[in-house]
Amino acid sequence: MTVTPTATARARRGRRGARVVAWAAAVVIALVPLMGVDAATADTTPSPTPSPSEVGTASLTAAPTGAGLVPTGSDAVFTVTQRNETSRSLAAGPVTVALSRTPLTSQQAVDDWLRPDDTEADEPGGEEIARTDVPELAAGEERGTSVPVSAADSALADLAPGVYPIVVTGPGGQSRTLITVPRPDQPARSVAVIVPITAGPRTTGIITADELSQLTAEDGALTAALDAVTGTPAVLAVDPAITASIRVLGSSAPASATAWLTTLMGLPNERFALQFGDADLSTQVHAGLPSTLQPTTLEPYADLADFAPAAGSSSPAAVPDTAALTAVGTAATTRRQVFWPASGSAGADVVTTVSAQAAAAAESAAATEPADTPVPDTAPLVLASSDTVTGAPGAPRVTAGGAELLVYDASASTELASAAALDDAAERGTALAASTAKLVLTGDAPVVATVDRPTSTSRAALRAAVNAAYSVPGASPISLAELRGTAGAAATVADVPAAAERVAALERFLSDEDRLATFATALVEPAQLTARERTGILQLLGNAWLDDAAAWSTAVDAHEQATRDTLDAVGIANPGTINFLATSAPISVTVRNDLPWPVSVVLFADTGDPRLIVQDVTPVEAGAQQNTRVDVPVEARVGSGETALQLQLRSAAAVPIGAPETIALTVRAEWESVGVTAIIVIVVVLFAGGVVRTVLKLRRRRSPATAHGDAASQNQENIE
Repeated sequence: MTVTPTATARARRGRRGARVVAWAAAVVIALVPLMGVDAATADTTPSPTPSPSEVGTASLTAAPTGAGLVPTGSDAVFTVTQRNETSRSLAAGPVTVALSRTPLTSQQAVDDWLRPDDTEADEPGGEEIARTDVPELAAGEERGTSVPVSAADSALADLAPGVYPIVVTGPGGQSRTLITVPRPDQPARSVAVIVPITAGPRTTGIITADELSQLTAEDGALTAALDAVTGTPAVLAVDPAITASIRVLGSSAPASATAWLTTLMGLPNERFALQFGDADLSTQVHAGLPSTLQPTTLEPYADLADFAPAAGSSSPAAVPDTAALTAVGTAATTRRQVFWPASGSAGADVVTTVSAQAAAAAESAAATEPADTPVPDTAPLVLASSDTVTGAPGAPRVTAGGAELLVYDASASTELASAAALDDAAERGTALAASTAKLVLTGDAPVVATVDRPTSTSRAALRAAVNAAYSVPGASPISLAELRGTAGAAATVADVPAAAERVAALERFLSDEDRLATFATALVEPAQLTARERTGILQLLGNAWLDDAAAWSTAVDAHEQATRDTLDAVGIANPGTINFLATSAPISVTVRNDLPWPVSVVLFADTGDPRLIVQDVTPVEAGAQQNTRVDVPVEARVGSGETALQLQLRSAAAVPIGAPETIALTVRAEWESVGVTAIIVIVVVLFAGGVVRTVLKLRRRRSPATAHGDAASQNQENIE
């Protein structure tokens, strides 16, 4: 055994200890900077301030009251909202309001101020005009604070008319907004605000009764939209699918929906009808359609039992025609021939094509009307975004390529739409201030703005947006009829590329619609299928889907799968091989109908085998969602053999319905003859046996031995 000297062992232990100490020191040196960074970060508000929607952050949002309008001699008030979504309290401190005395002179400057590309490189400046101390804010809490600026303050008193940047800083972060000081001598200017009344993205042709109950309830989206515009001069763009969905239900429509429709029709607001389902016009143009798609009929959605005959009429009850069902207002309030493509989609080809098609349709309709029938609003009017129109700056009505356009301010409309969709009052206030500033910066000419198709509707937010637009200095409401009467300046419309995916989907829809139309000839009422398909296509083309491409793609896939299922819903259930054991007998065939409507078809049977005689044609009336048994008479000319029977369903128009089926037949017709012969033989044998037995019995009774035996038996009985 080897023994290690003690001194050597101590030396080795010393070296190991030194290495451990060295490693520990290195780890500490590496971690100290990182710990310092974390500590510094914990005590400093991030720059830029994270969004309030981020978990674990503190935020500050500020907006001026009154949509940012601060007339000379009026106080300015800023609403500051602090949110503390961290796990620690937010320290107390001052909230300051700073103003830059350099005005913003264009809509682009407003965008650059409110949404800078690089916040650190564009650090806001300006003089402090107000300060308010706020206390500590506990974790998870929210607080609103009003910071006023007196009109007597020199910062406001000598402020010239214009749009000015504002920065509000305090515990939680920093917020940018702006104020607008109007001209004291601001002349009157015409303003029109167009508000859509739509029901959101849909896949079914009309809105069901249950859905209508929800949409028109006290807290429903349609109720909120109607309440928001009531009492305002807003121009309404109404989806006729909503009014049709209520009217087509007749007396079975929900009470809340009927009341909503009554309110809509009674409003004095000028309005026009969108495409059914607010279908995308640009996609239809880019798909090369000769005219815009329209519902074929809405009668299949109606139940005659829900309609009563007209008062004083002897005619039976009837469903109103499509025009009556889809009406969105009275003759006095409705403007015809007004078209609103989705914002930003109205390129040169779209506006000229839509205008030309509408004019041609109006001429065709006028040719069928009596000569003395007035044709109001004969000239089509297409709404176009200002960011696609050049050559007539500030003009609300222009002409381009033979089309009459109504140009709405794209930038101001974006802010109004943003404000209408925000429930947060502070964030909405900033959007309203931006919309006011942008409308003021358009000058003194008439201006048209829109509150674009909303993804959600808030009663308060939508009303605030509409009122803000009509509250700009000098604003005076103007109607579509008045705008139509103004002279149109010449302009140019930019080209807007087609949405290839939507165009391809529409082309597939139309191809499938043609296939369904031929298939529908099998139905007792073909319109039950074709009318629903058309309205379903229009709903899937709805502009409400533009904000959610993934959901739209899913809906398109579901619709196309439903089409495939429908085309396979009627067919023959193949029973496999059938043993045919007679020379003449019917063969039972099952016709399957998975549709919710009855079908009337013809079963064609054929065999290439001359040894079989089959009935060629058999009418079939198959009930809704039922399997129907059909007997096809067949006669065999041979005793046995293998053959087949070809079956095909066709509609009354000779259109093949479902896939053809082939039934294998194993013919054993001689079994019938053998069986009959066997029965005859058995009967004959039994009959002959009975005859023989009877004869033998009679013979036995007549023989002498039998008679002697019978006599002896009788004598013996007498002796006893």
